[in-house]
Amino acid sequence: MTTVIIILLIAAITLFVISFLQKGDNKQLEKELEDVASQWMQENFELKKRVSELEKAMKLDSPAIQIEQVPESPKVHELMKKQVITLYTSGIVASDIAEQSSLPKEEVEQIIEEYLKH
Repeated sequence: MTTVIIILLIAAITLFVISFLQKGDNKQLEKELEDVASQWMQENFELKKRVSELEKAMKLDSPAIQIEQVPESPKVHELMKKQVITLYTSGIVASDIAEQSSLPKEEVEQIIEEYLKH
C-alpha cells in the first residue's frame, strides 16, 4: 500500500513539474491569438470604413427620399412622455433627452414643465 502511495506521489510531482514546462506553448498560442484578434479588428475597421463611404456615396447619388411621417398613437405619445420624465428625473438635461428621444427640444421642455406642474 505504501508503494502505491509513493508511486502516486512521484507521478503527481512529475506531472506538476511537466505542467510548468508546458507553459511556453501557451505563450505562443496567446501570441497567435492576439495576432488573429488584431488582424480581425483591422479588417472589421476597414469594412466599416468602406460601408460608411458607400453610404455617403449612395446619399450623394440618390435623389432626396421623403419619408412619410406616421401619426403617433396616444399610447406611443404617453410612452414617450414617461421616457422623457424618467430621463429628466435621473438628472439628464433637456437637450440630451431631445437627442435620445428624437423629439424637438421644445416638446421635451413642455413635457418637463407639465410634469413639474403636477
